[in-house]
Amino acid sequence: MDLLERYLGAIARQLPEDQKADVTAELRDLLLSQVEEAEAGLGRAQTREELEALLIRFGHPLTVAGRYRKVQHLIGPEVFPFWWAGVKLSVLIVVGLYAVLLAVELLGGRAEIVMDDSAIPSLTAALVFAFGAVTLVCALIERFGKTAMLTNWKPGELPPPEGRTRSRFDIIAEIATGAVFILWWTGVVHFRNFIPDLGLTIDLAPVWKVWFWPILGYSVFELGANLLALLRPGRVRTVEALLLVRSLVAAAILTAIFQAGHWLDVSSLTWTPEAQQVAGEKFDRGMRIGIGVAILIFLGMAGVSGWRLRAAILSARPVGKALAA
Repeated sequence: MDLLERYLGAIARQLPEDQKADVTAELRDLLLSQVEEAEAGLGRAQTREELEALLIRFGHPLTVAGRYRKVQHLIGPEVFPFWWAGVKLSVLIVVGLYAVLLAVELLGGRAEIVMDDSAIPSLTAALVFAFGAVTLVCALIERFGKTAMLTNWKPGELPPPEGRTRSRFDIIAEIATGAVFILWWTGVVHFRNFIPDLGLTIDLAPVWKVWFWPILGYSVFELGANLLALLRPGRVRTVEALLLVRSLVAAAILTAIFQAGHWLDVSSLTWTPEAQQVAGEKFDRGMRIGIGVAILIFLGMAGVSGWRLRAAILSARPVGKALAA
């Protein structure tokens, strides 16, 4: 009976303390009954090999212990569709972020990206982390029986038909670009500011330091609005209201920065002071045009968001009122 006790002990180690004694006693009685039945058929005591075969047929200790657990799976069939959607979404965001970093590096030519290895993991590590994070969250939801929070939905919260809102690709691209900007703005990622072909070093003028926190706050707000648009596309009015505020705030910040008149500091070890001044004026002229165009773009985006917000409010009115109007 040594094999039987070892088998029961292996099962007991996988059980909660309050279940060990009762389950072990139940299984012992069941197995002893099967042993007695087998020996009655054989007309003799079982050999060690025959008892091993009986235990193998009964099941692996982990499998048998699992029958007594309330949760039999890490991700159950009810949560699995949400887990799969979360995995796909997180992978798209991570890949998009690294694609933006790669695109900046390729477009920059020799202006390589300098990253802090301790802060920016490899693409593989980021994907593994994203997969693990989504799996952990869904497993906890499954374990603590909170699946109702995933399945609690209303038809009215479904997103509008395709073409009436931004596509998921556009939103993910904005999220990736915004994340890269925040990493650069906070100093986690550094873009080389030296242009070897010209022998020039270009730095941000002091005006940008004055607006560091407002710009960072705006960027975080924009990232949050885009995440909401991606995760809750049915909340059209909330999303469009946030995008309207975002565009107006961006236009206001850029308008204030536009007043500075000087946005880039140009320096060189080989150019004369006069040549550096001329180059600086040309760069500032380009920045003046770029900031002016950006202000117009954000105002246009605010107009689009305002129009979509109005359409969403009108579409949410009761049918009778809508006909009366």
